[in-house]
Amino acid sequence: TITGIESSTIFDNFTASEWRSVKYMISIKTNTGNKYYATELTILPDGTNDNVSEYGTVDTNGNIGTVSVSMAGTTVSLTIVPVGGQTPITLRYMRTGLKA
Repeated sequence: TITGIESSTIFDNFTASEWRSVKYMISIKTNTGNKYYATELTILPDGTNDNVSEYGTVDTNGNIGTVSVSMAGTTVSLTIVPVGGQTPITLRYMRTGLKA
């Protein structure tokens, strides 16, 4: 759990050569009001690209954060960016993966 996110924040990373596929369950909430957002990501790095499928997205009152995936060298990083003036936000995530 990461609380008090007000700007772009890297919340997790992994080495692409160690993991064949990684799945994330992500939950975001505003610290005031009842706004919640949840989504799932599957990431399949192939050594060159970080292929991503996002699915199962559900929210109670619009998007309150955007999750992006990037790869630099062999490191895959996940970043959360609050949107729509919904700060601060709290992010919780669960990661599972299959070794390369």
